[in-house]
Amino acid sequence: MKMVKNIAIVAFATSFMFAGIGFHMANNYADMDANVAVTTSYGATFDLNGSTGVGYDSERGMLMYFSVPAGVTLRLGWGATTTSVGLGFTWWSGGDGLNTSISTSYDQVSTNDGTADPTGKLAVTVGFGF
Repeated sequence: MKMVKNIAIVAFATSFMFAGIGFHMANNYADMDANVAVTTSYGATFDLNGSTGVGYDSERGMLMYFSVPAGVTLRLGWGATTTSVGLGFTWWSGGDGLNTSISTSYDQVSTNDGTADPTGKLAVTVGFGF
């Protein structure tokens, strides 16, 4: 029985090892009505299957990605002090070994305690993956 458990654990781990892994850098724009605030974020994503992924972004926190119609991605984020929901779209992707992509996303970000109004944040992202 112990051998079956070990084989199952190794099979489960290797399914993630060879899944799509991506790294990204994004420019994030907030307060677009007044003085635009620009920050840079970095992160990694892991494809769980063809339409779902999980990742981390230094600006948004933990992210879940879900494919929706028309090539759009639904994004749900959880950070230490904020939560977010948004949509993303990949405008260009290509490459043979190291895939690159350019995408944008728009997220509504709110504080976890509800003390501030939700703010819109636009991100322009360059991604690298394999």
